Amino acid sequence: MGNAGIQYTNALTEGPEGFESTFAVNVLANHLFVRLLRDRFAAPARIVITVSDTHFGDFRHNLGMVPGPVWKSPDVLARTGAFPEPHTTAAGRTAYSTSKLAALYLVHEYARRLPAGIDAVAYNPGFVPGTGLARNADPVSRFAMRRVLPALTLTPFATGRSAAGRCLADVVLGTTRAPTGSYVDRARVARSSRESYDPQREAELWAAAEQFTEAHAVRTDAR
Repeated sequence: MGNAGIQYTNALTEGPEGFESTFAVNVLANHLFVRLLRDRFAAPARIVITVSDTHFGDFRHNLGMVPGPVWKSPDVLARTGAFPEPHTTAAGRTAYSTSKLAALYLVHEYARRLPAGIDAVAYNPGFVPGTGLARNADPVSRFAMRRVLPALTLTPFATGRSAAGRCLADVVLGTTRAPTGSYVDRARVARSSRESYDPQREAELWAAAEQFTEAHAVRTDAR
């Protein structure tokens, strides 16, 4: 399965390869992982990529805590400063929700391209307070994430860590039945946002991700 992701307090954090770090970790790292292993998968197999309901961009799904995604060319999204006022927390959170939309695009493209029996599924755990997602935030936000917001797990607006883990295990093991290309919202297959179904964007992102990860794939194959 792919990583859960990372969130920064700006859209200016750059990794060693020159890519904006949110995009690098939440999108390119997952794609490189799949790319390096895709010739080694044997059916039946399941790839699970962790996404987020922040990609909907509405209050019902994110309680107003994260701005909705702002899609741009992958060449722009992969670099720092892709969003207005890139030094702000709002820009960092926009980078996060946009990266999760991108992850859905890749899952749809995997469903088209991978051999039969190699399924790709997007898993949304919901908002899971008490994790390290806010580790780059200010002290007040970190305190709230650790000590205050876990109370939301008593409501439908958040998921406890143990419950999120159980739901993830069910998806990975196939206990939650989900055809390839599915979006699993905790324990059930659901429709992701209308914006998340866009074959043109999906193909464009696939091509860009292949280009951006080429050097790493070549170095790994040469070892």
